[in-house]
Amino acid sequence: MKPMLQRDLKLFMRGLIPALLLTVLLAAALALAGFSVLRGASAGSAPVQVAVVDEEGGLVSRFCINLVSSQSYIASLMDVDRVSRKKALAGLEDGSYAAVIILPEGYTDQIMYGWEGEGEIILSNGAAASAEIVASVADLGERLLAAGQYGVFAGEEVVREAGLSDGVHGDFLDRSNVELLNAATGFYDTAFKDVVSTYNGTGLSVEGYYAATWLGLFLLVSGLFFTALYTADNSRSLLCRLFSEGIRPADYLSGKVLYPLLFKLPLFALLLWGLSRLVPLKLTAGSLLGALLAVLLAACLISFSAVALASRKGWAGLLLGITAVGLFFCGGLVPRSLLPAWLSALGDYTPLGAVCACLKPLFGGDPAAVLPKGLAVGAVYAGAALFFALRHLKAMPGKGADA
Repeated sequence: MKPMLQRDLKLFMRGLIPALLLTVLLAAALALAGFSVLRGASAGSAPVQVAVVDEEGGLVSRFCINLVSSQSYIASLMDVDRVSRKKALAGLEDGSYAAVIILPEGYTDQIMYGWEGEGEIILSNGAAASAEIVASVADLGERLLAAGQYGVFAGEEVVREAGLSDGVHGDFLDRSNVELLNAATGFYDTAFKDVVSTYNGTGLSVEGYYAATWLGLFLLVSGLFFTALYTADNSRSLLCRLFSEGIRPADYLSGKVLYPLLFKLPLFALLLWGLSRLVPLKLTAGSLLGALLAVLLAACLISFSAVALASRKGWAGLLLGITAVGLFFCGGLVPRSLLPAWLSALGDYTPLGAVCACLKPLFGGDPAAVLPKGLAVGAVYAGAALFFALRHLKAMPGKGADA
């Protein structure tokens, strides 16, 4: 083993136990923080609690409510509770219900015979912003119901004009109502097509996007725990001695990338195993290659930057701050869906965005769509960090005193 690799291995082993402890704490903190942000981003996808006040309270009305609320489309939007008016309004007040639907006495007769009637929809303060959407859905239901009623009425008129018997008239009503009921129960399955869109144009699910973002953050921040590896040799006398012994800049940097990389790989695999219990992984040649490139890119970004900034106090805090800004731009602190489009687009061009792009194929992203951009952005940052690291190593021995 080359002398510089041996020296860096000793520095690495000296800081291994503290780094492991800090990494465990980091993983726990990131998991809790990521889960909290994920809950905020997914809050709108859960069915809302809705109270239905059935003032008629008969067998037919209960059947109608149960029939409608059991439809897959309705069940995906709301959980329906049949309660009294007093309990419904109290629940609306304390936040238990997002909305209250009041069905008046005799509403089933109004529907069956085409009489004029009105129900009432009361929204909570939190759902008031969706009033237009609720009104549009209610208007759609009203129009569909009216269309069905007009069809039955038109059929009845034909029966009367033809002078057909009451038996034929009754049979027509029975058949028409059964047909309308069948059409109503299957309407949303036949008239609408479910399309699951990706999260805010990322090409991933909400869970997949946040897993990639916070995993990328882990890969970057965990490299900051080996401060001695980056700074122990950062003095004029030591660098002069090392370079006089034939150590080249490439030799000086190799161990500072290699050992943090080896540290990250098993931890990264362990985290992926844990995430696979929560988020489906897409294990292909492209996704695994992207994952390895993400670990390598994170190691290079932190190691080169740490060497370049090793003479400056607070360099670790500076790199952590840059990573935190990237986390904000990428939507890891505030849900991406709440950020301006230009800000979330800018997040793709941060160092964290580049690492995340390489991780996205693991969580369902298209490697051909995300890897070229991520690698190009990452190469620019890694190249810049390498340039400044080499510049620092070249300038350091020429300084008049130890730094």
